[in-house]
Amino acid sequence: MATYADAYGSMTVLALEPALTKGEVDEFRRAAEVQIHAGGRWFVLDMARVGGFDSRGLEELLWFHDEVDAIGGAVKVAGLKGHCRQIFEMVRLDKKFQVFDNVNEAVKSFQ
Repeated sequence: MATYADAYGSMTVLALEPALTKGEVDEFRRAAEVQIHAGGRWFVLDMARVGGFDSRGLEELLWFHDEVDAIGGAVKVAGLKGHCRQIFEMVRLDKKFQVFDNVNEAVKSFQ
């Protein structure tokens, strides 16, 4: 799995690919911790290239949300497609995260 971080002013976009599963979550956690320790508080998770996730991946998303929430920040999700979006909604993560069709909409929502 690859996790890339790009700054957009005071916001950070973390792009994940190709999945968020048990074997790949460690890289996501490392990237997320680096961004939090660097002072990041406003995040967009770009999941447009994520083809799937498992329960461990969903747990990592909740961990990240709670870590950012604890420092007064916010995490928004963008680009979920197909069965990934269905799973996200089925486990009600769409109630925990604001979900946007694309990164641009998510970034604009912070302004």
